[in-house]
Amino acid sequence: MLFALTAVYVLILLWIIAGMNRLFPQKQTNRPLVSVIVAARNEEKNIRDLMTALIRQDYPKERFEIIIVNDGSTDDTAASVKQFQTNNDNTQIQLLTTSNRAQVISPKKNAITLGVNHAAGEILLLTDADCIPPPGWVSGMARYFTPETGLVIGFSPNELPSLNSITNRLLALDSLSLAAVAAGTSGWGVPATCNGRNLAYRKKVFEQVGGFEKIKQFASGDDDLFLKLVLNNTDWKIQYALDAKLAVPTKTIKSFKQFFNQRLRHASKGFHYEWIKIIVLFYVYFFNLLLLFNLFFLLHDFSFIPLVCLGMKAFVELLILCIFSARLQRRHFLTVFPLAAVLHLFYVVFFGALGQLKKFNWKDN
Repeated sequence: MLFALTAVYVLILLWIIAGMNRLFPQKQTNRPLVSVIVAARNEEKNIRDLMTALIRQDYPKERFEIIIVNDGSTDDTAASVKQFQTNNDNTQIQLLTTSNRAQVISPKKNAITLGVNHAAGEILLLTDADCIPPPGWVSGMARYFTPETGLVIGFSPNELPSLNSITNRLLALDSLSLAAVAAGTSGWGVPATCNGRNLAYRKKVFEQVGGFEKIKQFASGDDDLFLKLVLNNTDWKIQYALDAKLAVPTKTIKSFKQFFNQRLRHASKGFHYEWIKIIVLFYVYFFNLLLLFNLFFLLHDFSFIPLVCLGMKAFVELLILCIFSARLQRRHFLTVFPLAAVLHLFYVVFFGALGQLKKFNWKDN
């Protein structure tokens, strides 16, 4: 049975690899009006670096605006934005502030909605305050919007300020693996996930699906659950920006508590996807659980089967990561793969189960 499950797992990853080969750079030359929206809460230490990166974009300044939504910050986030506006005499940046944070389940979706309502752009580009978009980000993402394209998914690696520890490298590899799945499935027109740190969609798409109204009961999901809405309720095409120059680096997680809550947040949405995705997620969970179970009892009843299956699993995972990391110039992320290949079993089993049982905290709520 374990061999059969492993074979199916390998086929799934080979299907994802084939999907990557269906992705091609876009060369649209149009310059649509773009609104960059950032929901920021207690980001005093990060917001200046983000705004500096945004005003240095190579996109025509008259063709894009920057909307910072101060989501009830208790630090000097708003003051930092205002000071930056003054120092740079910049009229591109707008500062908005939410007024009803305590009355909503999902503060971030509420903040993004406020930004969208004030946005003049045809294209909405979203990122987070602890990210540093490269100079060609706005122009590069805009090039992916063909007349049929409604949403574009980008890559956002966890790699700032540096990958100077094993923990940071493991987190960077985790972000790479999730992005690889998003890219491969996007190649087949059925993207499995996306990340709100590097995401773009048309304003009319947001309005067409009713914004976040149908998913407002979830504390998270402003990215992947919104993607589900677009997939299930519109005919717009969705593309993945497989371009190293469009990757938006973000800061690594600073504490185990932050990592723990983030992973619970991701896992908690497992039963709120469409049925085919639920089946695949359950299969992956059961496969990892069974493999871990067999490896544990290997000490009592020695058999090569669990080791062979673990080797097959690790080989195809390494294959997909090698291909994807080469395309996005992140091969150095793979230095911790041997350790990650073992930890991945525990990671999937632990967070997959706990995410359905335990509540998580959203920042300092």
